[in-house]
Amino acid sequence: ISGAHNRTDYNSYNKYYMKVKNFFDSYIKQHAPEHLKHAWFSSSNFAFYGVQRELLSGSSSSLLVSLGIALVVLFLTSGNLFIAIYALITITFAIAITVGVFVVLEWELGIIEGIVIVMAVGLSVDFVVHFGVGYIHIDPTDIDNERKKIEDQSKPNGNENDSKINTWRVMYRKQQVERTTRVRGSILRVGSAVFMAAFTTFAAGFSMIFASVIAIRQMGQFLMAIMLTSWSFSMFFFLPLCLIIGPVGICGSIPFSRLIKCFKQTPRQQ
Repeated sequence: ISGAHNRTDYNSYNKYYMKVKNFFDSYIKQHAPEHLKHAWFSSSNFAFYGVQRELLSGSSSSLLVSLGIALVVLFLTSGNLFIAIYALITITFAIAITVGVFVVLEWELGIIEGIVIVMAVGLSVDFVVHFGVGYIHIDPTDIDNERKKIEDQSKPNGNENDSKINTWRVMYRKQQVERTTRVRGSILRVGSAVFMAAFTTFAAGFSMIFASVIAIRQMGQFLMAIMLTSWSFSMFFFLPLCLIIGPVGICGSIPFSRLIKCFKQTPRQQ
């Protein structure tokens, strides 16, 4: 069996491996005795290819598992299903852009690169979860004050049709002003802290890109890329998304206090 292949090129070596595998599978099926029908071939020449294949499949599966765990953590910390879903979409976009940066930098998938991709989920979830929690746990007094301003500005007239239209208009404006209040409050509460966290980590990564060791230099590039993308998507994607279609009131919220009461044992009367 002959074939042009490059040990460092996964695609060409994968074609060669499949060619050898198909040959041995068909040969074993036709000529091997019954007790060897389930045999397989092995060669030390495919050791590096095996590492590459496991890294490719393992990195993808680990990334999906990490995103699933991140969704659960986001849901438990925010207590709102919509915020958790919006945050997961934000994290996915940030990781996709980060991986695209790695491709532009001509990274090759290895052990360090596989670990870095999985780490990207944990590092990118930090900023969006702060903004999400800040959006949900806003002071209700601020929302009530803004809603009251909308009610004061809306003056109903005697026309019944106009009154119905005005009611829907007031309801829509109340929802929009609540979203605006929540987003503004989230930025005021955690915006500066999130920015400083991203900036300091970005600066730490910047100091590592001048190292002569490739692994350290790649780690610095990773920190810079993930901090820039995760902070940018948290600020300019997640918050605008909440501003447009963010949950209002108790929409999507899970009443954890009621669930806790259900598990508490009520005292018996003597």
